[in-house]
Amino acid sequence: MPQLERGDNGPLNQTMQSKQRVVAGLSWDAREQKVGLLDKFLKHDSQHDLDISCYIYNRDGEFVDFVGAEAQDSMDQSESIYHSGDDMSGEGEGDDERISVELASLPPEIKTIVFLIEVRSAHNFEDVLNPQVRIVDSFKEENLLFIDINHEEGKEKNAFVFAALNKDTRESPTGWMLHHVADYPNLEKIEDWGEYLKRYCT
Repeated sequence: MPQLERGDNGPLNQTMQSKQRVVAGLSWDAREQKVGLLDKFLKHDSQHDLDISCYIYNRDGEFVDFVGAEAQDSMDQSESIYHSGDDMSGEGEGDDERISVELASLPPEIKTIVFLIEVRSAHNFEDVLNPQVRIVDSFKEENLLFIDINHEEGKEKNAFVFAALNKDTRESPTGWMLHHVADYPNLEKIEDWGEYLKRYCT
């Protein structure tokens, strides 16, 4: 599948077998640099801690569920969307946090899933080494969308709206469309993520 450009929509070319599982995977590298006095004063002396979460909407564009890194939020009500668990350091190879979506078993009223990345420690994306996020077909382990997060626009930001999955049986042979969002929102203007992310429901 060719990489979608920012803002584009295209069919989500997942394998149409079994659970039709796709995964949103977040990775970054553990902090290696020494912690200086200024870092300690600014409370930047912790490991880099990133989280991936998703917000789930029905056919009317209403926010209905949330899946995140905390244990109480780790699975949606249908048990078809689930989080791998909180990683607070980025150590190790591969994805550090993953959200799996079993499209075949989702309730029919679910239409949109929006993925959000946040830096939970007192850092911005420019402080983090190699933050990357992808959507992968878990059957083939094939990347359907892959993004480096800390490019120029996002250096001073600590939240990133990655992508959205939208159900669309008319436009997509697989029944789902993939929207490459790549938006760095202004956190000062966001009071409610569930309400803010509605704009990515199509």
